[in-house]
Amino acid sequence: MDRVAASSRLWLVVSVPPVITALAWIGTLALTAMTGTHPIWATTARNLAEAAAFRDGGAVVRFVEAGQQIGKAAEVRGGVIRSETTTLTPVEAAAAARDEAVVQLLFDLGASPDPAGWHRAFCISDASRVREVLKAHRPPGVVEDCAQQ
Repeated sequence: MDRVAASSRLWLVVSVPPVITALAWIGTLALTAMTGTHPIWATTARNLAEAAAFRDGGAVVRFVEAGQQIGKAAEVRGGVIRSETTTLTPVEAAAAARDEAVVQLLFDLGASPDPAGWHRAFCISDASRVREVLKAHRPPGVVEDCAQQ
C-alpha cells in the first residue's frame, strides 16, 4: 500500500507544475484577447520613426497611410536603438537598426531626406547593405565621408 501512496504523491509532484503553467498561459491568452495587447510583448511603435527602428514594415506602412510625414523626425524610446531616448527621422532610425528592407521601403513610400539627413543616416549605420540602399538614393553633391562626425 505504501508503494501506491508514494506513486500517487510522485505523480502529483510531477504533474502539478505543468498544469499550473498551462493555466497561467491560458490566463495570459485570455487577457490578450480581452485587452487587444499582449501583456508580455506589449511594446508597440508610437510613431513612424519607432516603427522603422522596430524593423516593422507593416507598422511603417500603416503610419504613412494614417498621414504621418515620412521625413519628419520623431522620438525613439531609449533601449530600442540607443540606450537613451533620441530623435531620428524614419530613414535614420531604419539605418541605425541596420535594416536595409525598411530603408528601401521608406524610399519606396516616398522618403527623400535632405543632404544632411541622408548623411546622418549613412553615417549612423555600419551595415554595408543599408549603405548600398542609401547610396542608390543619395542626393546630388553629398559625400559619403563620415570621418568629420
